[in-house]
Amino acid sequence: MHDIAIIQGILDAVLERAKGRNLKLIELDIEIGALKFVEPENARFWLKEMLKKEFGPKLRAKISIKTIEPEIKCKCGFQGNAKEVHATHDMVHAGIFEMHCPKCNGHDFETVKGKEVLIRGMEFR
Repeated sequence: MHDIAIIQGILDAVLERAKGRNLKLIELDIEIGALKFVEPENARFWLKEMLKKEFGPKLRAKISIKTIEPEIKCKCGFQGNAKEVHATHDMVHAGIFEMHCPKCNGHDFETVKGKEVLIRGMEFR
């Protein structure tokens, strides 16, 4: 269910800019951090369904969703992609995950990338 909340947030941003228009096509370019644990195909499906509910069944939606890989900045000096991110189903719903620094195997780091949700582009026709 956490992914529906993220998808609803994206939909709200799109509707804020598109509401009241007679649209035939919506194109979206979206990036979602891997630490959000949102499956791109599910997000694409639900976004299309929600957009059709708002704008009618004839609406065409082209939605590109890319995953932003987790990046960390560790106290040991390492900065780069985190490896071996682990989360159970329950952990995902609580927003919890396990990962470690690939250099020192530690957990004392700042997450630089991987938690964001970005709408890079919206086009309406």
